[in-house]
Amino acid sequence: MKNLYPIICLFAVFFMFQSKSEAQKVILEKAVAKTSSWKAGLGYLSDNVYLGRKDSIALPYATASFGYYLKSGLFLSSTASFAIGYSENRIDQVSLQGGYNYYSDKFNFEVSASKDFYSSQSFNVNSEILGSLDAYFAYDLGFIEPTIQAGFNFASNPDYGIGLGLEHAFSVLDDKMEIIPSFLANMATQNFNASYYSKRRYSPNRRTKKQGTSTSDISAVLSDATKFQFMDYEFSLPINYTFSKLTLNFTPTYAIPLNPSVVTLSQKQTNGNATSQTSPEVLSNVFYWSLGFTYKF
Repeated sequence: MKNLYPIICLFAVFFMFQSKSEAQKVILEKAVAKTSSWKAGLGYLSDNVYLGRKDSIALPYATASFGYYLKSGLFLSSTASFAIGYSENRIDQVSLQGGYNYYSDKFNFEVSASKDFYSSQSFNVNSEILGSLDAYFAYDLGFIEPTIQAGFNFASNPDYGIGLGLEHAFSVLDDKMEIIPSFLANMATQNFNASYYSKRRYSPNRRTKKQGTSTSDISAVLSDATKFQFMDYEFSLPINYTFSKLTLNFTPTYAIPLNPSVVTLSQKQTNGNATSQTSPEVLSNVFYWSLGFTYKF
């Protein structure tokens, strides 16, 4: 119950500031004013967190995006993310995406497919994911907007998941600023996390760079990776400010990971001695944020 207190507080605050008519007006304007356009953007992510899971050290990203969005709802886009903070700064991830979105005064819908490419040196927790199919549904009830997110990740061992959310949008400053208090509960399998542990987290190249030499062979196995279960609770507060063709965005997020797996860590020394240790996965609540802008032309 202690983990739910921040969520309860969040909803107590945003219900005090809810504005039904303004939220519906913003969504309707999006649908009416939609035209074909190019969009380019730059953004910064303080740490890469996926379903409450992350690397043992922070992985900040600077990301450039570019895409074309048809007024029919079809779109094509691409992103390139530059890893910051390692001794060898590099392009860590490139993603290509296409899909369709639809907006009305009540109902929002989007489906998309993406292909992901990661650096062989990446320690991103989802760096073994090859691509994904995703869908998003939202229906505005006025006082609250329920959302459903569903996804299927392609990998050597694929994953599937679903996110159930609640949000409420309201606008200020003559409708130029939109604030959307949101809550999301994610359920999924975690083969992605098992692959990260077995192939990335204890990579010999990584240990060599950090320690200078590798004195042992380390392998890790995650139990129950195929189990469909709650992965995390997330609450966030996206803030968008639009003037002319430029939109600024700031999104703080607080994630509460759930159901840590059991990790079996095996270590073989160069002298032939071997040890094995089994312990729960180390998880902790994490706060992270993103900041960026998008220009429409």
